[in-house]
Amino acid sequence: MLARLRHAAGHRFQFLPVPSWDEAVQAVLRRPIEIGVVDPNLEGEPRAQGIQRLRALFPSLPLILYTALTPEVARVLLLLGHTDIRQVVIVRHDDHPQRLGDLLVTEAEHAVSHCLIDAIKDLLAGFPGDLRWAIETTLREPAAVQSVKALADRAKMDRRTCLRWFAKAQLPPPSVTLTALRVVYAHRLLQDPGYTIEDVATKLGYAQTRSFTQNVREVLGRTPGEIRLSLSPEEALAIMRERYFSRRQLRLVKAS
Repeated sequence: MLARLRHAAGHRFQFLPVPSWDEAVQAVLRRPIEIGVVDPNLEGEPRAQGIQRLRALFPSLPLILYTALTPEVARVLLLLGHTDIRQVVIVRHDDHPQRLGDLLVTEAEHAVSHCLIDAIKDLLAGFPGDLRWAIETTLREPAAVQSVKALADRAKMDRRTCLRWFAKAQLPPPSVTLTALRVVYAHRLLQDPGYTIEDVATKLGYAQTRSFTQNVREVLGRTPGEIRLSLSPEEALAIMRERYFSRRQLRLVKAS
């Protein structure tokens, strides 16, 4: 099944196989996981509990259920009928590579990072493709890009050129912009009950939770615990845009 997934995905996705549901939870907490492809048979005997646990802890994580159909699995599928899993794929029945690839792409559009990227695409519209892709990567893999130089390297340009593009787009400096985007991404993760504040700080590449808390205060004016309870994703995004990008929006209005 893993070989079929890799063949269907080509170079668009990488996979992290895990041998147990506990390790699946830890992978979601620590790694840049965008989609879960799950099988009730993961630990040998078909069970619904592992998938139900993932859904309860991380409701924002898109899941594709990929399994071999047996009478025991059929009973599990009935139990999973209320978990809001949109896609169920049966081995050697409807897992043609084209369909599997299309499903992965479709479900990736529901990932937290993709939703945020879509919400800020107007801010990145003037950037060259490589730089836009590099900024998007900081949301898909937030721990991997922690400096302006790392961003410039990903975009295949030098640091000075990167700074010029941000100035030309009338955006704050890259370090400020990336911090603001990372905080809004963190807020969206904190909506899932499975994440602690420490989990999110680690997932975003912070060496200390204190530094993460300070950035959240700077961007949203509240602590991570407060934003978790008091702000919707739309409100957090609106605050971030108002504080960091309203000047650019005003200029665009005047220019038009």
